[in-house]
Amino acid sequence: MRRVLKISENDFEKVRRLLLADLPRESAAFLLVGWSSLRGQEAFLVRRVVEIPKDQFTVQESYRLGVSSRAINGIIALCEGNALGVVLCHNHPDTTPYSASDDFGEKRVAETIWTFLPAVPVGSLLLRPDGPQGRAWLPNPTRAVDLNEIVVIGRSVWRHPLGSNGNGAVHIDHEIYDRQVAVLGEKGQQKISSARVAVVGVGGTGSATAEQLVRLGAKDIVLVDNDVFSPSNKSRLYGSFEAHARHSWYAFWERNRPKVAVVANHLRKIQSALKIRTYAAHVAATEACRSLLDRDVIFLCTDDHWGRSVVNQVAYQYLIPVINMGVRIDSDNGKITEAVASVHILRPEKPCLWCSNYLRAEQIQAESLPETERHALEREGYVQGLDMRAPSVISFTTWVSAIATSLFIQLMTDFMGVQGDLARVNVFFNECATRRGTCQVLPDCICTKVKGFGDCRPLPTVASPQLPRRSRR
Repeated sequence: MRRVLKISENDFEKVRRLLLADLPRESAAFLLVGWSSLRGQEAFLVRRVVEIPKDQFTVQESYRLGVSSRAINGIIALCEGNALGVVLCHNHPDTTPYSASDDFGEKRVAETIWTFLPAVPVGSLLLRPDGPQGRAWLPNPTRAVDLNEIVVIGRSVWRHPLGSNGNGAVHIDHEIYDRQVAVLGEKGQQKISSARVAVVGVGGTGSATAEQLVRLGAKDIVLVDNDVFSPSNKSRLYGSFEAHARHSWYAFWERNRPKVAVVANHLRKIQSALKIRTYAAHVAATEACRSLLDRDVIFLCTDDHWGRSVVNQVAYQYLIPVINMGVRIDSDNGKITEAVASVHILRPEKPCLWCSNYLRAEQIQAESLPETERHALEREGYVQGLDMRAPSVISFTTWVSAIATSLFIQLMTDFMGVQGDLARVNVFFNECATRRGTCQVLPDCICTKVKGFGDCRPLPTVASPQLPRRSRR
C-alpha cells in the first residue's frame, strides 16, 4: 500500500511559516484532511491548515514540545463536525528524525482521537532543514507507517519521495528521448514518464492530446469517452484511418467501435509497453469517474457541460490538477466569423469552471436526463444544441491540444517559472493571438466547499447514465 500526502502550495507554505516562525524552538500545527483510497494507494488530502494559538502550547523548547488538551479537543471537534481526519505537524530545528518523544506523543494523540472518532485517519508531518518526513498512524495495534510521498500542488506539481519508500527513478531510453532530455533534463523527463494521466473525451482535442502525451513519454494513461467512431471523425481523430471510414464490412464494424478503442489501439502502436485502461462510458458514470482518482493530471476534452462539471469537482475534491480545453467555431455560409478557444488550469486556489461562468446549470440538468426527456426540453425551447454537431477543424483542435500539453510540461517541470502561475489561456484564431485570462474564485463556490474532502463526500455521478452513444466531437 502506497501512502501519500497531497497539499496545495498555499497550504504548504502556510504550515511551513507557522512551524518555522519560532526557530530555534519547535512549533506545531494541524492539517484538517480528507482522504481517498484506490488501487493500492491511500492519500491524505489537505483541506485546510489549523493554527494552534500560542497559549495552547504547554512546552515549547528547542527539542521539546507539548500542546494542551484544549488544542487536542479543538481539533477533535473540527474532525467530528466536518467528518474529516487530521495530520499532526511539527518541526525540528536540525536534521533529527522522529524521536522517541515524538512517537509517544503522537501515539497518545492518535489514540485519544480514536476514542471519540474510531474511523478517522491520523497522520503526521515533520519539517526539517533537509526536507519533510511523514507517516500515517494505524490502529489495532497502534503503529506508525512511513508515507511514500508528499505532493505539493501549485504552479507545478512538486513530488517529494520520502526515503526508500518513495517513487523509484523511471528508466529513460535516451535513444528515443535524447532531444527531450536535452531540453527538459533527465529529471524533467522522468517526471513526465512517471506521471499517471487521464484524457476525458478522445475526439479532436482529446485524441491529439493522448498522442502527444504518449510521444512525450507518458507510460500510464486512462481514456474515458462514451462515443463511438463515425466516418466524420477521420478528419480530426488521431489514430483513425481511411479503412475505419470506408464503406465495407470492416468499416461497418469500425464505425461501431468505441472511440477509446480506436485511440488506444493507435497509442499501443506508438508505445507497446504502454499501460492503458479504457472506459467506453460517460465520465458521469461512477466507475468511469473513479478511474480518474489516482491520476496525477487529468485532461478534460469533452464537450458536454455535465461531464465537465463532474471532472471540475474531482479537481478540487481530490486535489488533482485538471487541464480543461474547448474550441468554438462560428461560421456563416462557409466563412469563419469567429474561432476561439480556451485552456483552463483547474487546481486549488485557482478559479473553477463555475467561477469562470463556463458551465450552465440548466444545460447540465438537461444533459443528465433520459434521451426522450432531453429532446422534449429542446423542442420546447428550454435548452438548445444538446445533440448538435459542433463545427471542428483539426488544425484548431490540435493547436489547443498543443497548448494544453505544454501546460502539462509546465506542471511537471516548472519550465515557465513564475510565468507558469496561470489560470486560463485564451486563443483567438482569427487574430492568431493568445492571451492570458483570469477571474476571481467565487465565494461559497463548489470548488471551495469540496476542497480536499476526497472520499468523505460523494461525487455527482450515477451508476449508468442513460446516454446515446454518438459522435459529436
